[in-house]
Amino acid sequence: MLGQLQQDILQELTNNMEEDKMDDFDELYPELTLETDDMIMTIAVKKDYSRIEDLDKRKEEFINDLNNFIKEFSETPESDDFMRYYDY
Repeated sequence: MLGQLQQDILQELTNNMEEDKMDDFDELYPELTLETDDMIMTIAVKKDYSRIEDLDKRKEEFINDLNNFIKEFSETPESDDFMRYYDY
């Protein structure tokens, strides 16, 4: 079993790798940062919404996709792992 220092180092390395991956998306996809009093979420949008000419319909499509994304995430083991953060 890893000691706390090893876990911290592994987590930091993982975070750095994830940040490097997100840097790659900066040039490929538009990003959106959503912020409330409780959270900040940065999203790289891979879907091309430019084919939907009507702005209201484009927005509706994006919001539907965002809701589906959140629903799918909530049903994954990663969402459980994420919430386990608060167990420590």
